Amino acid sequence: MVTEAYHNFDQIIDEDRIKDNKPIPFDFKKASEALLKNDFSKENRYSHYIHYYPGRIYPYIPLYILSLPDFFDLDGYVLDPFAGSGTILLESIMNPVFKRNALGVEINPIARLISKVKTTVIDFTEIDGLMRKLFTLYLRRENTSEYVPRFDNLNFWFSSPAIKKLSKLKCAIENLDASEDFKDFFWICFSSIVRKVSKADPYIPPPVLLKLRKYKNNPEKYPKLINFSKQARNPNVWDLFEHAVKSNRERIDNLSKIEELKNNEVKAEIIWDDARDIKKGRLIRHGRIDKDLTKKLPSNIDIIFTSPPYLTAQKYIRTNKLELYWLGYTKDDLIELERNSIGSEKISVKSEISSFDIESIDSLVEYAVYKDKLRGATVHKYFENMIKVLDEMGSVLNRNGYAILVVGNNNVLGKKVNTYRLLTDAAIKLNFSEVVTLKDEIRTRSMMTSRNGTGGLIKNEYIIILKKGG
Repeated sequence: MVTEAYHNFDQIIDEDRIKDNKPIPFDFKKASEALLKNDFSKENRYSHYIHYYPGRIYPYIPLYILSLPDFFDLDGYVLDPFAGSGTILLESIMNPVFKRNALGVEINPIARLISKVKTTVIDFTEIDGLMRKLFTLYLRRENTSEYVPRFDNLNFWFSSPAIKKLSKLKCAIENLDASEDFKDFFWICFSSIVRKVSKADPYIPPPVLLKLRKYKNNPEKYPKLINFSKQARNPNVWDLFEHAVKSNRERIDNLSKIEELKNNEVKAEIIWDDARDIKKGRLIRHGRIDKDLTKKLPSNIDIIFTSPPYLTAQKYIRTNKLELYWLGYTKDDLIELERNSIGSEKISVKSEISSFDIESIDSLVEYAVYKDKLRGATVHKYFENMIKVLDEMGSVLNRNGYAILVVGNNNVLGKKVNTYRLLTDAAIKLNFSEVVTLKDEIRTRSMMTSRNGTGGLIKNEYIIILKKGG
């Protein structure tokens, strides 16, 4: 296990440690602390936690890699085509050694909103006055039925008092006279309490109705869940919101201490929603992308750093469906988001299966189709999409730029799949060269490591470092 302060790739790729192209075990947390000698603010990283989001990338991975001198001559943008909740964007703009502007692409509107808020410096001296105005608006409006979301089984997930109070708070934020940055901050705080006042089990990421009897023999969780269930019947929405505002204010306000961010010398932007065809739009309210004035990407993208969806995808849209409904998204919106997500299982068994001319991937698809036609179609569609993404990455990346992918392996129909190797094979076919692959053990990282028995247990993350050909 590599934990020392290796200062460049040549030291990491010592011949005594790399054999047969196998990944090098690596502890990014210990290596970061050794390399930087704790010369980085852990407080700044608290803004990673302003809102729950499943499967966040481990912050120490981008912290360490972006601090290596191999990248110092690359002063262009960092692009994250699967930005998620903005971990890589945030680590790019606040790196203690070399800060970089960052661009993010993400299909999930909640994740786009989280990313925007956690990377934006705002003047929190105004927050107390805005909270007083919000509270006045919250108390003033009684009939807020127009702010109640329209979706099936609303009352299945929320009690009548919860619906009334959430709609009052939503109305207050909508009608608050404040800048979009402040309103986005309040929307994230609002979204972060939606699950807390619902009837959904707080220990299961995709919403499932809480069944107390399931936890009766768990002395740690059972008492907490009894209180949670009582709260859901008549929650104190304003108090929960006020607490979220206070907590998130403390998390994000640390960014204002970074001069480059405070002075707007470096920034992160969410720009698009499809990693297969990247353009530059504009993020607007509730995490939507305005595509009316689409622009080309900046030409100086030197580093692509991302964590692609798993072969057996986590249910990101489904996990956030209650929050998305309360932010104004419809059932049709969510169906479309699911359908367009890479790794989606909404695939027709009649989908065309063709060869990729990549032996490792074709072999897996053939095996999956033989075992289960629908599963085989899903596997084929995943790699079809990922090859499009890798091709797009190659087209937007500068010559001699780097692409860094953080992936997990999977089981497919009982077969262990080294997904990192298959994606590397695809990248090599598209004129990338493999620099090194590192392997870090997954600990507790908001990672749903076991996915209903279908994708296996994800024990490690593989960090594939690629270089674009000349």
